[in-house]
Amino acid sequence: MLTVLVGVLKLGEPHFSLSLCQDCLQYHHKYGGWLLKWRNIQRIDQPRIHLGWDLVALPYIGLKIKDYDDFLTLITPRLAVRLLTEQRAVLLQAMRSEGSDCPAGGCGAGLLGEGLLEESRFRSPSGQRYEGVIAMLGNRMVRLRDLLGYDLLVPDNSLDRPPADFVHLLNQYRRESNLIQIN
Repeated sequence: MLTVLVGVLKLGEPHFSLSLCQDCLQYHHKYGGWLLKWRNIQRIDQPRIHLGWDLVALPYIGLKIKDYDDFLTLITPRLAVRLLTEQRAVLLQAMRSEGSDCPAGGCGAGLLGEGLLEESRFRSPSGQRYEGVIAMLGNRMVRLRDLLGYDLLVPDNSLDRPPADFVHLLNQYRRESNLIQIN
């Protein structure tokens, strides 16, 4: 009985992982997936926030992308909703971190509710218009970039090694991809 219960609970867990290819990075999630070409990734690192005087690494890998349209046109609404939900806690944490440096808490005013909801209309830097949850994800990406410097966050529990080692591996793949494109 206990084995069956553990098996059922295990099946209910979110399953996500990353696949590294010569020309792209793929994220596989229980609710869908996304793909980013290496040439569309500007920066990869582990995001950090200020807690008091300390700079603390978050349990994510951050990806700063160059072209939102290449990403947003491939995302399904179902996955967009999950990403918005899963990233709410890190958004709140980043907003609190930013607010702690503000006099009289002025910067943290968005913590009362409106700061956690994204607008359902979005226009990418290239002018492409989005609506609904895809637009909300685009707006969230802009907010995360403003707060943390990254557009997408991949949880570190989806990695097969420590985050610093994985960042090194991703950057190595990105460099090698750029060399292949030059030749």
